[in-house]
Amino acid sequence: MKRIKKIGDIELENSLFLLETFNVKNVKAKSFSTLDGGTIIYESVKRDNANLITLDSKNGGWIKEETLVKIVSLADNIGKEMPITDTNGNSLMARFRLEDRDVITVSQIYEGSEWYKVVLKMAKI
Repeated sequence: MKRIKKIGDIELENSLFLLETFNVKNVKAKSFSTLDGGTIIYESVKRDNANLITLDSKNGGWIKEETLVKIVSLADNIGKEMPITDTNGNSLMARFRLEDRDVITVSQIYEGSEWYKVVLKMAKI
């Protein structure tokens, strides 16, 4: 599973997991068999989730409060495009998926902690 270490110019203290790394559900196609047993694909539709990006801290990708404030300010800019970079240095352009509910979900590790678990909903550009 890919891990994201940077969102825009914000360096994360711990990498977030990219949940769709190996997710290939919702592939749609109609196929027919020929008389000699060959397969013909009649129609194919792009994967429904091809543009989805969900970044999850799970149990190890905790984010400090000061970094979380910066991430929230990025999400406040509707339609802002930014690169997200994985631990191998590869990047892709994304934006926050503001058309969905709960674009940023936050829970404090324990009361009074400066560390948070997060789930960020984004989309590829």
